[in-house]
Amino acid sequence: MPRIVLLRIFALAAIVNLTAQIQAMEPINRIETDELVVALTFDDGPHEKQTLEYIELFKQEGVKATFFETGKSMAKNPGLVKKLAEAGHEIGNHTMTHPHLPELESIDAVREQLKGTQERVFKETGQRPKVFRAPYLEYDERVHTVLKELGMPAINASRSARDWSPEASVEVILQRTTENIKGGDILLMHSWPPNTLEAMPEIIRRLKAGGFRFVTVSELLAMDASPE
Repeated sequence: MPRIVLLRIFALAAIVNLTAQIQAMEPINRIETDELVVALTFDDGPHEKQTLEYIELFKQEGVKATFFETGKSMAKNPGLVKKLAEAGHEIGNHTMTHPHLPELESIDAVREQLKGTQERVFKETGQRPKVFRAPYLEYDERVHTVLKELGMPAINASRSARDWSPEASVEVILQRTTENIKGGDILLMHSWPPNTLEAMPEIIRRLKAGGFRFVTVSELLAMDASPE
């Protein structure tokens, strides 16, 4: 069989695989790709000081990232999500108040958490998020039902800085985010820890030195090159 035909078959299989995964609402940890690309993701923002510093740093470094933002942080810091979007970063949905979703009393409460954030982002940016990450990476059938209603994939990660923990020094964060990284990885961080912001220039330097480039989560999903 000619090589170009095989490549087309593999590409079609990859699209079918990713589409099935999204329709099944299985959280996506990474994608398979031959390209050296990674998606930097940050939860829990926006934050008045750190968000502006990330915007400036990423502008200087030519980096695009995905920020999973909460409605309560957007209300506290109006206008920052718009600045992120204008700088070319992707805005993801991280609920309104960062609850443990499986502990909410009803599917309507879950729906309010997700849809409320969709509308809050739309109000600031004119666009609704295309990707979702659950607080604490906790899902249940009701969350998946609402995600199906919204047509949104659940995004987890293949690597986590665990930068919320007391032992997450700058060196520990660097190790967790740069060692043994593979193309297609999704890196989970938070936008509020000072050590993460301090580590970021070196994270970028090390990954660039390894030949990696930085894409948003939606860009990464569009690059799936082979089914698992």
